[in-house]
Amino acid sequence: MSLKFLLRDYLFENCTLLHNTINFIASKQITLYNSQTSNLFLLRYKFLGLTFSLLTIFLSSSFFTFANNSFAVSEESNENNNIDTFKLTVEIDLNNIRQVNPQIIKLVAFINGEIQTKTIDITNDAKSSKISLKTPPFEFNKSNDVSTIDAGDEYFVCGYILKQDPKTQPSNKNLNNKTMLYDCNEGRLASPDKASPKIFSTLTKFDESSVAYQSSIVNLLPLSKSSEVKITLLNPTNVIEHLDYAKFAVMVKGEYQIKKINIKDEIKKSKNKDLISVPFTFDINTKIGLIQPGDLFFGCITADGYSSSENSECEVRLIKHFDKPNKLPVAH
Repeated sequence: MSLKFLLRDYLFENCTLLHNTINFIASKQITLYNSQTSNLFLLRYKFLGLTFSLLTIFLSSSFFTFANNSFAVSEESNENNNIDTFKLTVEIDLNNIRQVNPQIIKLVAFINGEIQTKTIDITNDAKSSKISLKTPPFEFNKSNDVSTIDAGDEYFVCGYILKQDPKTQPSNKNLNNKTMLYDCNEGRLASPDKASPKIFSTLTKFDESSVAYQSSIVNLLPLSKSSEVKITLLNPTNVIEHLDYAKFAVMVKGEYQIKKINIKDEIKKSKNKDLISVPFTFDINTKIGLIQPGDLFFGCITADGYSSSENSECEVRLIKHFDKPNKLPVAH
């Protein structure tokens, strides 16, 4: 039983007890006075008890009405807080990946200088007749310590198939090599509140990675001589010098790093006053496999007032080097 009804029952029980007590006292007046006098006292005490009971009931009802209204306002406030959350729902095209019987997929999403990941089981969906699958939404705070989401901001979302049926023989020859089946979608936000990008609508990016991987084997590029991969984001000083702080993010093979940079301090420390370089180093061994030549990576910059049309900008390249940094111009 709710607290509301327990309190109400308590008040009514006490009102009843008080009313009975008053009746009892009134009845005792019979022994002290004559019949006519006792009846007058009895009538007065009963009237007093009834008045007090009604007053108590009225006050308790008013109290619970106020309490209910107060709770409703609190719940409404909580709902209003949800307005400060950006929702990113990813739609997975199952037709292009059903041939490998996918089971587990890892999603990575970038919005407003932040990155989130999800790992979901799509085994049953892939076996069904569904054309596509919409995932539970990513929820990003609309504002953080460097920026606020706005229409026009750039974003990306990637999906990596971690597990598939080994007995399945794909018709696409590229699916037979060692490159992990994946897809990414990047673009500009049409709304500051929500977005629903699609992935695996085509396998263009995956095919590009497959070609690069196969070429690297032919050209004997080092695949395992280094234990790390370096990525450097390049930013012309004249593009970012008006900023106070900015977040720089890099994602490769499901792994990501984010750095918050004091732009003014970085310009003072930089030997090259025309270019700000932001370096990142990743272990070649990720949770979902080795970083290989041809793997796609993203680099992004985020800051309020970065440009007149966007607060976030992203660029994408393929991993080519293990003996030197993979450089990516981001701000421009």
